[in-house]
Order: sequence, then structure tokens, then C-alpha cells
Amino acid sequence: MQISKTKLIFFGLSISLTMSLVSAPVLAGMTDEINQTGYQKEFKLLDVDGDSKLSATEIKKDKTFDFAGFSKADVNHNGSLNEDEYATYKSAVQQKEAKQAASDSAITTKVKAKYLIEKNFRSFKVSVETKDGIVILSGFVDDEATKTRAEKIAAGVKGVKSVKNGLVVKP
Repeated sequence: MQISKTKLIFFGLSISLTMSLVSAPVLAGMTDEINQTGYQKEFKLLDVDGDSKLSATEIKKDKTFDFAGFSKADVNHNGSLNEDEYATYKSAVQQKEAKQAASDSAITTKVKAKYLIEKNFRSFKVSVETKDGIVILSGFVDDEATKTRAEKIAAGVKGVKSVKNGLVVKP
């Protein structure tokens, strides 16, 4: 049995076309999954009932949202969050947290820099941490005057809301 070149080419094209028609939806599904944002993936994981909405119960699994957060995110006030409401609120919260962390880091750096240029101050024995604009000092200093001076220096840095002075005067 001999098959003509034309029939062979047609047969090959038919198989190729069939394979591409069968595999296209599979590949499209994979591409969709690859192109999903982190927020879309999180949303789908939280959407337990698969209705493309997040209820107050479903959202409790996401630590970003408390009751007030759910209410703020529910822009259309329908008692549920769609994907856009979820992503918009979560993004805003994360941006705010990132800005605060950067601000805290900058404050810590500025306080440490001021300690380095301060005469008769051994800054390497003082630990400085900042959380939400509150500077926390810990470590050891030689006398009460140094402890007080360390607090004043920290309090003088722009962005500092308050200083918790946990420095210990060495006996």
C-alpha cells in the first residue's frame, strides 16, 4: 500500500491541527495561571465556595483584614468583596506597611548616625530599634547623663513619635 505525498502531508497537517486544537485550551489555562497576580491567587484560595466573592467569614483567613478592613474594602457595600476590591485594599495596606518600615529604618539609621558623631558617647553599646515611629533604646551606658543624652538625641530626630529608654547604667 502506497500513500501519496499529498495524502501524507494532509494527514500530518490534520494531526497537527487536531493537537493544537486539543492543547490550546490546556496551554491557555496554564498561561492564565502563570499570568495571575499574587492577589488573584490569594483571592481564589480564600474563595472557598467558588462564587467569585469573599464573604466576611472567608476573609478572616487573611490577616490583613479585620472587621474594619472588610468594611473599608467593600466599596460597593454589598457585604462581599470582589477580586478588585480585595486587591485594591490589600495593596494599599501593604504599601502603607512598606512605607512605615522604610520610615522606621530611616529613623533608626539617623539616630545611630547622631550617636556616632556625639562626643564621649559609646554608641556601639546602645541598640536602637524603631517600630511605628517609636524608638526603643537598649544596652548599657556609663552614667545617667549619657542615658538622658541618648534619649534626647533620639527624640530630636525627625519622625520620632516617642522614645522608650531601656538603657541600663552600669554599676
